[in-house]
Amino acid sequence: MKKGLHISFLLAFFVMFVSCGDAKEAKTNQVANNSAQTEVASNTATNVSETIAQDTVKAEVVVVKFSDYQCPACKYFVPIEEQLKKEFGGRVQIVYKNFPLTMHQFSQVAARAAEAAKKQGKFDEMHELIFTGQEQWSRGNAEAIFTGYANSIGLNMDQFKKDLNSAELQRLIMSDKREGRDLGVESTPTFYINGDKVQSNPPTYPQFRALVVQYLKK
Repeated sequence: MKKGLHISFLLAFFVMFVSCGDAKEAKTNQVANNSAQTEVASNTATNVSETIAQDTVKAEVVVVKFSDYQCPACKYFVPIEEQLKKEFGGRVQIVYKNFPLTMHQFSQVAARAAEAAKKQGKFDEMHELIFTGQEQWSRGNAEAIFTGYANSIGLNMDQFKKDLNSAELQRLIMSDKREGRDLGVESTPTFYINGDKVQSNPPTYPQFRALVVQYLKK
């Protein structure tokens, strides 16, 4: 009985937070392909492959994730992403792109914290801490909490504090967001697999894995 309730709760959670988005992010002129049966659609209007080429690649499959650190749905998919990397190793690569939503007060400073850590070679560590602590810093005092994270993973604190509020990193984050908008991204997380947009985010690891395996077989 308890197991059934637990599963029901998880499914309810996923339905509630399948994606994050708000009216300000919606584009007025969408190119729609509304086939209810299609999970992945080939992106012919834009070339996300160029995006992939800039960030990687020797992996057979590249999953690009447009993400917001304050989005509960983005956090939901982190364990699935980690499991993909663990199972497939270098055959699958996850590329993270910043898409901070206007509805989330601390999403931009969270993105800058992750990018500041990346400059010191500690992106993965900061990325994990930010998502793990999402509920806490979303309530406030976010910058101080991120500074504490930076100290805990051994970053140069003077450099981190300088980068955290730098125009350079803000431009980088907004460049990611413009890129997402050009591709038609309106909510987070939005995934692309080898340039194809995932139309319906798979809610479980086996379902997401099945999509990835399709590309490994090509």
